[in-house]
Amino acid sequence: MYIALEGTKGTGKSTIFSQLEIALQYDGIQFATFSPTKPMPTDLWWEKAYAQYSEVDQFIEELYHARANHHAKKISFDEPLVLGDRSILTSFVTRWPQESQKLNEYIQHTRAQEYAVPVPDMVIYLDLPIEVTLQRLANRERNYGLRDEQIERLIQAKMAYEEFFKFKNELGFTALKYQYVDANQNETELFSQVYNLVKNELEKSMNFQ
Repeated sequence: MYIALEGTKGTGKSTIFSQLEIALQYDGIQFATFSPTKPMPTDLWWEKAYAQYSEVDQFIEELYHARANHHAKKISFDEPLVLGDRSILTSFVTRWPQESQKLNEYIQHTRAQEYAVPVPDMVIYLDLPIEVTLQRLANRERNYGLRDEQIERLIQAKMAYEEFFKFKNELGFTALKYQYVDANQNETELFSQVYNLVKNELEKSMNFQ
């Protein structure tokens, strides 16, 4: 069972992910983690070249494909539970085409580029209003890069997620389950809701086996 957290920047994915790791370990549940956007070891060419080519859009696209494949090859997705901090959906929404007739070709291209990365069994999507997202990013005082913090960029990503979930069957993802979770709530309540979703899906998966 591969369950991934998704959502735009500022929705709390990393915080919830860390809390899930601790809670699952405490409960004695065996699991692996998968973070496709995490940097690779610094001695690899891609990461060495980042400083020189960080402003080159084509390089950044290829870098994230390389990272995803690198990390996917390091784990077994046959574990009872694989918990993902993002997934291939992040790659989908990042460059989501505006022309709907290009969607199928774009999806197939992205999947070919990230050939080692499977599609999650379930996605837990942390949903947050754009205005709340922007305020959270401002409060964090982190440098995400001007491009990622632009409101147009955040709106595009949010709309891409919504379009993907709406048309997932037509795009070939019939088996993918997803659950929207309101991320604009108390952190404790948010974690409890996400944790219960993970536990319930894991239990159903084990009962099915």
